[in-house]
Amino acid sequence: MRVLARVELVAAWLAVMWAAAPLTQVASAGLAVTVPLVVVAAGAALEELERYGAGVVGLVLTAAAVWMLAAATWGVVGGTALLVSALGVLAASSPHR
Repeated sequence: MRVLARVELVAAWLAVMWAAAPLTQVASAGLAVTVPLVVVAAGAALEELERYGAGVVGLVLTAAAVWMLAAATWGVVGGTALLVSALGVLAASSPHR
């Protein structure tokens, strides 16, 4: 049941991000759809890796690379908002709390 709630929360977050994409002047519709998916997938993967004891350096470097992707496509403010909101959604809906 908790996993279903997480899927619903992430789906709602994706819908909001896709609706907000024109406000941040994303270069193309493809980037508006793909970048939020990459951000949330990378965040979920990092969450699992951290749970299994991954090193801090690898986690930080991966998070920085994901932020650079988001900032390059959505702008610095939009990319930061995208990353922070994705981490918030993942933390709020984490099944491992």
